[in-house]
Amino acid sequence: MTLENESRQQTGTSTAAGTADTDRQPWSILAVVGVAQMLAMLDSTVVNVALPSIGTDLGASSQVLQWTISGYVLTYGSLLLFGGRLADAVGRRRVFLLGVALFAAASVGAGLAAGGTVLVTSRVVQGIGAAVLSASALSIIIATYRSDRQRNVALTVWSGLGVIGATVGVIFGGLVVEYISWRWVFLANVPIGVVLALAALGAVAPMHRDPSAPRLALRLPTAVMVTFALCCVSYAFIDLQDGLDRARPWVILLVGAAVLAAVVGYERRSVDPLLPLFLLRIKTFALACAGMVMAATLLLGSLYLGSNYFQGAAGLSPLQTGFALLPLCAGSLIAAFGIPSVAAKVGMPRIYLGGVLVQFLSIAALAMLVWNSGAAAPTGVVIALLGVYGLGLPTMFVPLYTFGAAEIPEQHSGTGSGLLNTFNEAGAGMGLAIVAPIAAALASTQLARGASPASAEAHGIAAGFTAAGVCSAIAAGIAVAIVLAFRTTDNAAS
Repeated sequence: MTLENESRQQTGTSTAAGTADTDRQPWSILAVVGVAQMLAMLDSTVVNVALPSIGTDLGASSQVLQWTISGYVLTYGSLLLFGGRLADAVGRRRVFLLGVALFAAASVGAGLAAGGTVLVTSRVVQGIGAAVLSASALSIIIATYRSDRQRNVALTVWSGLGVIGATVGVIFGGLVVEYISWRWVFLANVPIGVVLALAALGAVAPMHRDPSAPRLALRLPTAVMVTFALCCVSYAFIDLQDGLDRARPWVILLVGAAVLAAVVGYERRSVDPLLPLFLLRIKTFALACAGMVMAATLLLGSLYLGSNYFQGAAGLSPLQTGFALLPLCAGSLIAAFGIPSVAAKVGMPRIYLGGVLVQFLSIAALAMLVWNSGAAAPTGVVIALLGVYGLGLPTMFVPLYTFGAAEIPEQHSGTGSGLLNTFNEAGAGMGLAIVAPIAAALASTQLARGASPASAEAHGIAAGFTAAGVCSAIAAGIAVAIVLAFRTTDNAAS
């Protein structure tokens, strides 16, 4: 019996178990954790539009403004694995409620901040809450929905809401800053958090441990080392956004990689591993993780490039930029709701391949348009191409979460989901580390040659879209490998 087949039996994804009526669970649980994931992802992008207003109101330096975003991303990406382990060891609902409480409390601190130090500290704590919340939310889905149909629908909605949250964040931020205050970008999380906590108490059952099963330990020393290593990697990606030619981020990246390698070597010999490395021996899970890196790279990279193009090259206001990105969000929403019915006809692997191809073609078209027309590119055409690009976002994330989650045993649902989410967050950091320095470097070169600021910005954005196109081509290769892997599995089964 192969490791893939063993894992599918452990997770209850066989046809006989997966279609049993007794496995059906209420959708109210999905509603709670889905909204929570949307909130966590929304806060990773919502602040971008508010930064100028925050800087003016608080007199904050550029470093404070950068860390208002980076502090959240850093702790969110670094603590997902530990958040998953905490959910497995302490209880999924209990840890979910802890994440919601931390997130809401930190939102109060950020919204009422009178200075940069309090704001950045609050954002760091908010990232901790988001990591704990997100890891436990996916763990709840994996442990709750065991039938094939329900799990596929649940993962579709959960990951689709995450994509929508990330894209809607820019629009929501523009509206709130324009008509209310930047403070409500954070304070709006508080009533939502209260409602989520109350809903979770009613909908999500406490985790009842099998008395015969061994009790999981938190493994704090190993967790600290893993968190430190991931923190180094995340910080290096953030620092690389300011340029690829400095030694500091590369040294920090090497330190993080070395510590992580040492932990991996130790974990291979552990009977109770914090890192579920056995999952990476499953081909579809490993490919899903690789695909997740590229998908997150493209999501965050495209939002960054689109927002900068509309404000820096096309001269739109933050509010207008939010509305210009609305078709991208609408495309994601349409695709997310259409995936379940299409998947029943063509299968998730082909949906993933189709989504990658849609993204590649739209990115290539955007790059060529902006290269050729610069700041004079028709804004309506750029908006339309980003809308088409948005169609490809859920058709990447939803299948990847489905492939990965199907291989995670219930007893490792927290750490397994944390590992999958960690690859997602690594891609988010890598995406900005790739496109931001490339776009900035070419824009500076164009300015030095006498180009106007708008034209220089446009050429930098074109270079960024070109880099994103290369990432999309890599994602296409991963998609082909996944299609072939499932075709081989189906042939072996028949």
